[in-house]
Amino acid sequence: MPSRKANTFGFKSVLLALCVHAIIALAVGVNIIFEQVLHSDSDSNSVEPIHARAITEEEIITELELIRQREEQERQRILEQNKKLEQTLEKQMEAEQQLALIESRRKAEEDRIEEAEQARRQREEDLLKLEEARKLQQDQLAAIEQEQTLLETTLATLEQQRKERLEKEQQEQELAEKRRKEQEQQQAKAAEKLRQQEEARRQQEAEELKKLQQEKEKLESELKQLEKDRLEQEKNENQKQELAEKQRKEQEQQKALAAEQEKRKKEAEKQAALERQKQREREEQERKRKAAEAAKQAKLAAAEAKRKKEQQELEAQQRREEEAEQQRVAEIQRQKRAISEFSKFIPAIRDKVKGKWTVLDVTDELKTTVSVKIDPSGEVTSVTVQNSSGSSEFDRSVTIAVRKASPLPIPSNPEFYNYIKEFNFSFSNPSS
Repeated sequence: MPSRKANTFGFKSVLLALCVHAIIALAVGVNIIFEQVLHSDSDSNSVEPIHARAITEEEIITELELIRQREEQERQRILEQNKKLEQTLEKQMEAEQQLALIESRRKAEEDRIEEAEQARRQREEDLLKLEEARKLQQDQLAAIEQEQTLLETTLATLEQQRKERLEKEQQEQELAEKRRKEQEQQQAKAAEKLRQQEEARRQQEAEELKKLQQEKEKLESELKQLEKDRLEQEKNENQKQELAEKQRKEQEQQKALAAEQEKRKKEAEKQAALERQKQREREEQERKRKAAEAAKQAKLAAAEAKRKKEQQELEAQQRREEEAEQQRVAEIQRQKRAISEFSKFIPAIRDKVKGKWTVLDVTDELKTTVSVKIDPSGEVTSVTVQNSSGSSEFDRSVTIAVRKASPLPIPSNPEFYNYIKEFNFSFSNPSS
């Protein structure tokens, strides 16, 4: 947009300059024509002549320069206005972008609030449903609350036993882990001690070898020096007597040298024997070390095998206990299902017993609890009073009504029979 405005301004400036030039040229031509007409008609007309001033080229150039300066100033002013306009447009665009960003954030926030509101309404509906379900469950569980209390006590006992057993197993595992770490520490200390002993032995052997090497070099140096002296003596003797003396001395020296060599040979043999003895000792130490290392490795392997065996036995024991625990949990779950299913039949049992009960003329509130045993078909095999009402006649009427109501309605699933074959039944006089 600014470049197009600048091009338009330049085109207008050129057009304006051409118009100004055309007007100036036209004015000059009119002025010349006007003067010629005045001169030609001066004699015949008595009208007062019109004076016109001729515009010179310098004045035109000056005027054009002023016009150019004014155009330049106008162009600079327009450029500055365009620049300010560009800055204003940029700020406006930035503001529009910020507004768009704020608007998008506002819409996102509104969407989020709407989603949160929908989620809240959904949660309220879910809570209402849960509350209705909870009330329904409370109504259903009210009839079997006593049986569940006993079951929860049994479950609590089993849970306590399981926790005690898990704590005991954890303590045993911690003790086994502690023993294993102690064994590993002892083994590491023994290995470090053996390594230090081996390092000390190697350093000692290296020092002894260094000393032997130094002694050998010293002997070789002495031999070279003796040989050099002998050559110098041979070179300096000029006479025969001196040669004989030299020979005699050489013989003596040779004897001494032979003795020295013999002595050194014996020392070398002694040193070699000592070296062989040390080598044998080193080999014996190495053999003992390897035997000890092998024994240690065997002991570690045995300990590791024992640990693995104990770990396997412990894992097997844990698996057995987990399976037993799973079986116990499954048994408890089956018992729960049996009790829950049986609780659905309690109203039918109560109605059937009530239908067989002989109404007694009593005004007090009486309640008898009897223990009922049934066979898989629901036939009553035994009725025993557990909690008497205080009236033997009322207790007897209840036991008779239960026997008359046989067979009792029970769940058809035979898996539930072991859990419901004996149950307590409470009956109170309807008039109370």
